[in-house]
Amino acid sequence: MALAWGAVACSRASDEAKTHEWQSPLPPPPQPAAKEVPVPDGLSIALSIDGVTRPAITSEVLRTAKPDFSDPERRAWLIPTLVPEAVDGSVIEAGGVAGVSVKFQLPTPDGYAAVLFLTRRGDINVSAVDPKEPFPRFHGQGGRLHRPGDALPHAEKVSRLDVTRPATR
Repeated sequence: MALAWGAVACSRASDEAKTHEWQSPLPPPPQPAAKEVPVPDGLSIALSIDGVTRPAITSEVLRTAKPDFSDPERRAWLIPTLVPEAVDGSVIEAGGVAGVSVKFQLPTPDGYAAVLFLTRRGDINVSAVDPKEPFPRFHGQGGRLHRPGDALPHAEKVSRLDVTRPATR
């Protein structure tokens, strides 16, 4: 019995060499294209303009509206694309399901644009983005590499938009 155990426990060096895999000198195969994140079903974002209730922004509205910015994993619509009454000088208050709201002026003093943003996870947020680079490389990677992440204001899981237009003279 001991002899059988010894034969099983020992292996030859030539057997071990066969189990090692060496790095291939070829580049890795191309990755499949990212699958487009769908607009969530049942989405309804309450909308009011100057205190007057308007029809909600729904899943169907976002599915039919062409995004102003997109890549294979994200889409973003400028607020004026979805709400034409939101003109320059308007203030957008975006409220999330957690009760937190953020106000955005159109355009922001720094030239950023307010967008309704469909994230990689399928969440709907309102964010301020730089129109020249709406999806910066660091976006969504802040903690992983000790980067500061996205410092621009945003409201997550938006449930309402309140638009206040500038007073006309």
